[in-house]
Amino acid sequence: MKCRLSSRHAVPFVALLSLGASVAQADAERLEADLRAALEREGTLEIGEVSDELLGSTTSAENLTLTGDNGERLTIARYLVEGDYDAPEEVVLEDIELVDRGASMLLERLVFEEPGQPVLDLRDLPWDEDNPLAGISLEGLVMDQRQGKVGADLPWGDYPGRIEIQSLGASDVSADAIGSLTLTGMSGSSDNFEELGAGTFSLPSLSLTGLKGLASDAPTVDALELEDLEIATDRLVASLEHLVADGDMNDGEYSGRMDNLTVDLARMIELAPVDERTQLRLVSNVLTDGSGQLTLDADMDGTWEASGANGQVASRFEMTAADAFRLGFDSDLPVNLPKGQDPAAYFAGLEDWTELDTQGGDVSLSLSDLGVFGRIAPVVAATQGVSEDALLEQLRTQSEGFGIMMGPQIGAVLTGLVQMMAGEASEMSIDLSLPPSRQLQKLAQDPLGLPQALSMEVTMD
Repeated sequence: MKCRLSSRHAVPFVALLSLGASVAQADAERLEADLRAALEREGTLEIGEVSDELLGSTTSAENLTLTGDNGERLTIARYLVEGDYDAPEEVVLEDIELVDRGASMLLERLVFEEPGQPVLDLRDLPWDEDNPLAGISLEGLVMDQRQGKVGADLPWGDYPGRIEIQSLGASDVSADAIGSLTLTGMSGSSDNFEELGAGTFSLPSLSLTGLKGLASDAPTVDALELEDLEIATDRLVASLEHLVADGDMNDGEYSGRMDNLTVDLARMIELAPVDERTQLRLVSNVLTDGSGQLTLDADMDGTWEASGANGQVASRFEMTAADAFRLGFDSDLPVNLPKGQDPAAYFAGLEDWTELDTQGGDVSLSLSDLGVFGRIAPVVAATQGVSEDALLEQLRTQSEGFGIMMGPQIGAVLTGLVQMMAGEASEMSIDLSLPPSRQLQKLAQDPLGLPQALSMEVTMD
């Protein structure tokens, strides 16, 4: 069935269109006024065109150019306010370019979700822990600060080089916390990675949740995962296939795993100063059997349990250096909790585990030979110009001497290491019964008395 618009319907329909046009024009004028109020104090602002979709919900400004007193320039191809102007669903900036003091930043797209206002004052953002920004995302970031710094308040704002990010998204954002964050396609280069020197890095994938303490010197994160990190600098050449960590203690557990951290010792030796290469090559040969590639894997987990007003903390850690060694650590510690403290809140907020007030507990250490101990004696003997047998006998004598001075437990550990170098054992286990932490703090002033207080037992296999 066809519907005809008669002349008697035309007048109110035209009136409706006129009303919509006037509202749209009002929002467009407000956007221009708000942009000028926010930006003109920073310099000279030019706006090409402002408009509002008549039947849509987008207010836009195009071709914005802000020129500062010192020649810095910010251009934005499109500034979009999506939804209700006073409470927008999104504020979108497209094709952003900032040039400032010899540095530059390009950004294809920047989106603020439910920002609470149509024009943002980046110097005084309204979001805090109780009222966070729902979300923020960006695409196509290229920042070049090799010759200067851009005046952008970003997490990597002081990075002294070039950085690129394919995409980034974050939710529940405030000045001190981020609920979740995902990042893809990050890479960078710099002439100054501090003690690492010049170099490059790439990180294809990163995600994290529960990032807190951004305003402090020691931020924390509940969970983190990254893949295929690569670093190549003057002092370090390495790659990491996979890292995942869950540090949220609210559920009574934490865990972490590192897969294939490969350190390219061969390349690092080539980059090292000439007078350091011989010593580094000896270390590399011992650790890698001449391959020059040291590969590390690690796995850890732990739990806590409430026991009345106290708690029980258990943890396990194992690290393997391929074709070299395996190191293990296990602990089970009863803990005194602060008076009136909820166990879940206490362990979830614990940042420094050395602060634990333990009642004692048990700790086990293990060291397994996967090839490295058989390579130590030949290399050391060659550098000293003695036979392997003579070197091992000398080390046994020294171990016995340390045992006399520092106690039989220390002597047993040193003797066990010599046995592993001689091929007489392949694994060492050390079982410790700890005194309360307050007693350990006193023993820190008298290290020679520590082995006896620890009740140490050494086993060789």
